[in-house]
Amino acid sequence: MLNRFIKKLILLHAIVLTLFHGCYPVSHIIIGDKKTPVNINEVKIYSDFPINYEKIAIIETSSDFAFKDMSIEFTYQQKTDKALERLKAEAASLGANGVVIQDLSTKNNMRFNLDRDDKGNINASSRNEKQKELKATAIFVK
Repeated sequence: MLNRFIKKLILLHAIVLTLFHGCYPVSHIIIGDKKTPVNINEVKIYSDFPINYEKIAIIETSSDFAFKDMSIEFTYQQKTDKALERLKAEAASLGANGVVIQDLSTKNNMRFNLDRDDKGNINASSRNEKQKELKATAIFVK
């Protein structure tokens, strides 16, 4: 009985750590000089590089669920908007006043669950989630 309780406690602890320490779908690689952070509203979206700019970072974002900025998006447009909002926030934090979108894709996440019921039976379930992913270069336009 105590052994089962300890196993459940360890599992719960691992789940909580995973949820609160990881799981934020934003990352960047610095390729230039960071600037003073700007307001997210100052970040413009470009389809191509403007004439006079400096590269700051390569940023990747996703619309995947995150506790840091919780929301649930249902439509592809809502998912694209969420990934774009995260992209602009990350760029602004690095001092970029622009981002050049390089890739927009749809990622298919398959989630599997295995559960044991009160009778000892193992039940399996799955669900399919589609998320939007963006890759862009954060820039400072002079």
